[in-house]
Amino acid sequence: SAGDCRRILGEAFGSSAHSYRKGRAILHSIFTYGRRMGWCDANPVDNIEMPRVQEQEIVPLTLQEVEKLEQAAELPEHRAMRTSLHLMLYCGLRPNEVARLRPDDIQLHEKRVLIHPRTSKTGGGRVVPIRKAERLKGARIRIPRNWQNRWLALRRAAGFTHWVPDICRHTFASYHLRYFRSYSELQYETGHRDSSLLRTRYVNMQAVG
Repeated sequence: SAGDCRRILGEAFGSSAHSYRKGRAILHSIFTYGRRMGWCDANPVDNIEMPRVQEQEIVPLTLQEVEKLEQAAELPEHRAMRTSLHLMLYCGLRPNEVARLRPDDIQLHEKRVLIHPRTSKTGGGRVVPIRKAERLKGARIRIPRNWQNRWLALRRAAGFTHWVPDICRHTFASYHLRYFRSYSELQYETGHRDSSLLRTRYVNMQAVG
């Protein structure tokens, strides 16, 4: 019943509205499959309300913090991460998307990077322009092995002891919205299904110079 499902979701995900929403989506898909297979007549999760999530304001990296990351990427021991850092800061790619890229996906001469469905978090492909591509001139365009450890080492070399997940992506989105003022363009480049999340999380531009 809907009551059973509500109790299960509350016990498993009641401490977080974000987790509750994800758990509800998973449970809903299970019953949808069950209806398709003829195992049940209705989807009880349809009667469970979706909790509202109060998105927290995202504070992007300052220009000084961006410079620290870029300076660290110029050090010999971290130079292999130079391209990866650029793709996160100036293309808004997720770390996992960058880590999964193949050499042919980064088309510097065309100033674009190809995100295939197998690479994307949402399962949809897209073509993202590489802004400030001239900064990569002379760089070895590759994604190194042991990527996650190299990314952690680069951040530490830049002086970061605390790191907000996806902050490079948030920084890209904040500055993109500040200068281009286009939710639809930003939505496509970041790979969001719609612009609702962008409109709730990137509304305060005070931290963007």
